[in-house]
Amino acid sequence: MMSKNKLKVAPPSTETYIACPYDSAHRLLPTRLAWHLTRCARNHPGSKMVHCPFNNTHIYSVTDIQTHIGVCPNRAHLERYIHPDKLPPAEPRAMEFNIESTEDWDAEPPVESYNPQAYCESNFVIRNPQGAPPSARREFRERERRRFQEHSKF
Repeated sequence: MMSKNKLKVAPPSTETYIACPYDSAHRLLPTRLAWHLTRCARNHPGSKMVHCPFNNTHIYSVTDIQTHIGVCPNRAHLERYIHPDKLPPAEPRAMEFNIESTEDWDAEPPVESYNPQAYCESNFVIRNPQGAPPSARREFRERERRRFQEHSKF
């Protein structure tokens, strides 16, 4: 039995597509532009198109490139690099602030640190000696039996 709810997929928006500078009939996504330009440039060897020195995906005719270089949005990166004092930074600097506190995280805590060996010896924790010879393991198990019997009397 087929479901009556059919999903419809919206067609891609034509506003997100960019026209190729070599052939205006080519419409492509901005993420595919750089790849497409290398392929399309081979198909149009006689076109007199020039790449922008600030962004390789900006391609203009020889007559229009000078006006583009003056208004290219990627030019600001070069200007900021050449004259770092004259232009404002690309991102505003974070405000510096100090928080006064009486806590000292580097100081030792006022309590004793945890000793797992002492805890295991004073509570009902089953331990297994590792790396000891059989006679030492036998003695250890006997001591543990006595310890559990003494604690269970309370």
